[in-house]
Amino acid sequence: MRGLALLACAGCALPVVSAGTFLPAGDLRPGEFHASVSMEAGRVLAGPSDVHDLPATPPEAQGWEVSTWVASDVSLRWQVARRLALEAQLKVTNPISPFAPEPVGAAIGARLRLIERTAEGGLAVEIGARGVGVGVEQRIDRSKDGRSQTDVWNYRAYGIEVPVVATYRVNPFFAVTASPFLRAYWIRAWHTEIVGLNEQQAVLQWSPVLSGGLGGSAAFDLGPLEIAPGVAIELATRPGPGAATHFLFEPGISVGTRF
Repeated sequence: MRGLALLACAGCALPVVSAGTFLPAGDLRPGEFHASVSMEAGRVLAGPSDVHDLPATPPEAQGWEVSTWVASDVSLRWQVARRLALEAQLKVTNPISPFAPEPVGAAIGARLRLIERTAEGGLAVEIGARGVGVGVEQRIDRSKDGRSQTDVWNYRAYGIEVPVVATYRVNPFFAVTASPFLRAYWIRAWHTEIVGLNEQQAVLQWSPVLSGGLGGSAAFDLGPLEIAPGVAIELATRPGPGAATHFLFEPGISVGTRF
């Protein structure tokens, strides 16, 4: 029964969002907005094995450990001044089964324009920083042969993301973007198991999760819409002492508009 509960709880693993698709730099003018929705193959920030309350993760749950989620965000960017933009994101995640969007957190940040392109096109470079907070809680109630069990999994994470966004606008309809990035998160996870009057809890105390990589995208301006498929490669640690570093490949796509 414990194994069945753990398998069901694998769906509350917590992803990092917005790794693979980066909004182009240099396009907005003071007073303009850019709104977008992105979706990508997101990596799992914490999974069942990271709480370390079982000798091994059941084979059925191992697929949830690295990059089996689709992650999304809804972003709004406002160009406050010639070189400064503010941005906010709603973090959404889509577990594979069931495939349903679930809000899990938010981010707020800013971009500073270091190199400004000409009106005809060319290179623009911006550096960004955003603070991120995400959290998930899932309660699972099970009964079998007159025996009941409740499992409650909680994940909390806070961090900062720092991308450098370099965009070369070839013409008004096409631009390419490259973006090296760094991330630092602190995560805490705990699993509470309640059987009758007995309750036990396993806890992963606050642990750092670090990652860095390179993202790239191509933006196509199609009238009012901008479509930007992208991909990121990333080296990322897992929480807890002695956790292995993973190489991750994250494709994604963003659809946005300027107004």
